[in-house]
Amino acid sequence: MRCNPEIRGLYRKSGSVLILMALATAMLVMATPVRADMLISPLRVLLDKDNQTASIILNNPSDGARTYRLEWVDQQMSEDGVYRPYKEGESRQSASSYLRLAPRQITVAAKSSQSVRVSFHSNADMAPGEYRSHLLFKVLEDVSEPYSVSKIGAGEGMTMQLNMQLSMSIPVVIRYRVTAQPNVKIAKVEPVPTTAPGQAAQLAVVLQRSGVASSFGRVIIEMQVTPDAPVEKIGQADNISIFTDMAERRLILSLRDSSIPAGAWLRIAYEGTDEYAGVLWDEKVFQSR
Repeated sequence: MRCNPEIRGLYRKSGSVLILMALATAMLVMATPVRADMLISPLRVLLDKDNQTASIILNNPSDGARTYRLEWVDQQMSEDGVYRPYKEGESRQSASSYLRLAPRQITVAAKSSQSVRVSFHSNADMAPGEYRSHLLFKVLEDVSEPYSVSKIGAGEGMTMQLNMQLSMSIPVVIRYRVTAQPNVKIAKVEPVPTTAPGQAAQLAVVLQRSGVASSFGRVIIEMQVTPDAPVEKIGQADNISIFTDMAERRLILSLRDSSIPAGAWLRIAYEGTDEYAGVLWDEKVFQSR
């Protein structure tokens, strides 16, 4: 099926256009809002021969001081975007031996900010490629104010108090003598079956990557209800990485609306950000019915 080139907006997309079967409503899982314990910027660091140092800012919006010890850890991301430690024997391209930190321990006072400097140092034995380690900000509980305090139980029975302390980590990527961009394709788009009426629709999206570098960007979902209607953004997922030790990333994306009108056209795109700003990895256009 091809689109009429005289029709505006998403209807003008050329090439092969797939038909998305009935987009049903889907459950939107709502997370309970919590007060931020520590704000970190950026959430990902990229270093190469042109950018060998970076500063990471920690902002403490809480009423108590936080003290962190900084450590390097190697973690693998699952297809669903969850980090886990590497298993014994699994291959990895660890960046930690080429990275330096200053300082190695940091205290951030209440309502203030501190910075950490990370730098990349290559050596003669370093092979071209992409390397990654994760910078762990490990909270020192004995010298940090608790993020939150909860009491379980009341009255004359036993009462237990929970003092929550949060540790955080961010990926630090080194690209050494790598110039080629990865290839990323949108391999699959499917509606997630509904579980409750009136809640936001969801799409399951599968991204497939190949090449010697990781990708980084955002997934945008746009809708055009009729040929004369404007194109509206109805979904977005930011900070989507597909690292070099993974070939596939699976996403569940919540949409703005609880249902998609029959005949409406949807565009799903994976766009580059940061060092990949302006790159369109891939896009697909579908029609609901």
